[in-house]
Amino acid sequence: MFQSVVDTAARETLRLIGPDPQNWIPDRQGIDHSVAIIGGGQSGSAFAFALRRAGIGKVTLIDAAGDAASSGPWLSSARMNKLRTPKGLPGPELGLTGLSFQAWYEARHSTAAYEAIDRIARVDWAAYLD
Repeated sequence: MFQSVVDTAARETLRLIGPDPQNWIPDRQGIDHSVAIIGGGQSGSAFAFALRRAGIGKVTLIDAAGDAASSGPWLSSARMNKLRTPKGLPGPELGLTGLSFQAWYEARHSTAAYEAIDRIARVDWAAYLD
């Protein structure tokens, strides 16, 4: 149930910002992408989203991880239990509050639960990015 609420809120945010702008990069023969991003984790995914929102089409995202459990350091090599970054700083949502960690966490747990945490648990961050 919580997952559908979270997905619905994110989908509504994406609906409200409208479709991606038309690709302004001209096609070139023999070239199948305008930008290749190596690493589909937190930063790579945010860059790909930002490029599409800026009207750059044919963005290719390449990642070695086969699934969310093996992508990024959050569930594998990260040793801290909580992120060092304060919870209120902007993240990869590009200013769209409906895609923020806070919106995700509150939809899953409640506004009071978000207020009660001081920093974001790394496993929660991994789930949010997934």
